[in-house]
Amino acid sequence: MAWILVIEDEKPNRLVVGELLKAQGHTVKDAVDGGEGIRLHQDYGFDLIITDIVMAFKAGLETIEELHAAYLDLKILAMSGHKGGLLEAALEAGAMAILEKPFTPEELLRSVEDCLRRDP
Repeated sequence: MAWILVIEDEKPNRLVVGELLKAQGHTVKDAVDGGEGIRLHQDYGFDLIITDIVMAFKAGLETIEELHAAYLDLKILAMSGHKGGLLEAALEAGAMAILEKPFTPEELLRSVEDCLRRDP
């Protein structure tokens, strides 16, 4: 199974995503913003990072750009409930895949497995 980081500023969302992933056998760590997420990846080196786009401190697009620039082969799944091209911008910034909120548990797990199977 995979070592996954969930970057999400909304605690309920962070907990639900983490629990769904743990139930599938993944090891999960979480962060409340992109700055913390980047530091954790530098320390631990995750197989996959799932990040929200709109966050209070360091936002998801900036986080994706920084991670992608430093770790070209890093798998990143971006998620957002905001319309207006943010998810498409995440792909341009370096995310491997996107997931629109709200999503079902099945959609999340399918997206995670797709990312983990794909070559960076």
